[in-house]
Amino acid sequence: MKNILLINTGGTIGSREENGVISSENGKCRILELYKKAFPDTQIEFTTVMPYNILSENLETAHWEMLINYIISLDKSRYDGIIITHGSDTLSYTSAMLGMCLHDMGLPVVITASDHVPDHPESNALANFTACVKLINCCHNGVYTVYKNKDEPSAQAFIPTRIMEADRFNDKFTHINGIIGYDSPTDSLRAFPSAGKNSLDIKTLHLSKNVLLLHSYPSIKLETITPDDNTGAVMLVTYHSGTVPEKAEILLEKCLAKKLPLFLCSLKRSSEALYETSSRLLEKGALPIYDMTTEGAYAKLLLAVNLCPENILEFMRKDIYYETLC
Repeated sequence: MKNILLINTGGTIGSREENGVISSENGKCRILELYKKAFPDTQIEFTTVMPYNILSENLETAHWEMLINYIISLDKSRYDGIIITHGSDTLSYTSAMLGMCLHDMGLPVVITASDHVPDHPESNALANFTACVKLINCCHNGVYTVYKNKDEPSAQAFIPTRIMEADRFNDKFTHINGIIGYDSPTDSLRAFPSAGKNSLDIKTLHLSKNVLLLHSYPSIKLETITPDDNTGAVMLVTYHSGTVPEKAEILLEKCLAKKLPLFLCSLKRSSEALYETSSRLLEKGALPIYDMTTEGAYAKLLLAVNLCPENILEFMRKDIYYETLC
């Protein structure tokens, strides 16, 4: 008999809808009730825990500490796999963080969410949860994100460090070459690359330093932004062409004065040439992040400034869990 640990953290998949308002629900696990109703003869034993209960738009790094430290402390011999239910808004960010921290646990860790509360007639909650169980039945290690987009025939398994935030109109998750397979992707899992992983060997995770994440947009006042004393690094997300506003140079000067690294995300290593705004910034001391999602780069940089603040650049150059497109 399989033993699966179900970790509920809230989100839509752990919520109810009443009078048009969605709110998190304490003390119940409706998705597990629906799964057992759909599969009454299941030979799986579930243990459920709820380390915290939030709507994921309220996610903070303290929640990551709580979740990851709880999982690290487990007696892993008791379980064949772990399912984490989460809100969809920040699913891609938590996926990247879990992928980097937990990929070498020796058992599968699967994170999922839903587009509607479990009892909604159009909800993908049960399809996603069922796919998580199937995935645990066919793999032995690694971290995966499972989600069924509306235009897909079944749930997909994603490389968690390559999934990107859902778009705001179709609620569809996308990825950079990061799909492993559909529903129960046994064959694709066998082909999932095993090289390039680096275990972080985290005993207890403390994320005391922050990363200041900035997105380029027209008229952003980069010259007015000053990192505070709790900032360990600044990450400026470029436009798709790898360009940034020229006033990023003023922000860079402030970072250099505080001895803070400023990273540009995400440049394409395959680009034949850089535009002058980015080229000039790199010449003056900014650092490149190549071929990585915003979420993957943010999680990785957050770990770098907290786990090895003296060797941030060296850490960023390692491939932790397939976060770099290559």
